[in-house]
Amino acid sequence: MTFRIPTRFSPRLIRFGLPIVILTVVMLIAACSSDESAGTPTFTPVPQLSTEASLGGAMTLSPGQSAEIVGENVELAFHRVSNDSRCPAGAQCITAGTAIVTMQLVGQGFDSGRIEMLISPGGSAELVIGAHTLHLLTLEPGAPADAGDYQITFNVSKN
Repeated sequence: MTFRIPTRFSPRLIRFGLPIVILTVVMLIAACSSDESAGTPTFTPVPQLSTEASLGGAMTLSPGQSAEIVGENVELAFHRVSNDSRCPAGAQCITAGTAIVTMQLVGQGFDSGRIEMLISPGGSAELVIGAHTLHLLTLEPGAPADAGDYQITFNVSKN
């Protein structure tokens, strides 16, 4: 008497189906373990000195530009607009939204590092850094905009 264990799957199914199942599982694991934060980086140009301005005078910069405050030995760099949820021009929005501008103030003996200035729904912002205060005048254009299209107008005063 021969005893045979019944098989549930045919050898043909195991030979062709098993590799497909294994490949599918590996692909699902790889997709689920991807790091969302490693996506496309936001372009931040290295600021180049573009203008000189006097203390209290208005200056306008684009991303990647910086301005030297004459007589103060201070340089202000505009890196980028890192977030902009302001209401587009001509649209009706429930809230006005805000924007976040990444800048840097460098002077003799200090470096603020990259700082983020929050622009309120009313469009104003003021930031005290050491002996100086940055006053935002305008951030153009409104949202949505390409990263390189922004222009910030501000002045710097001494405390």
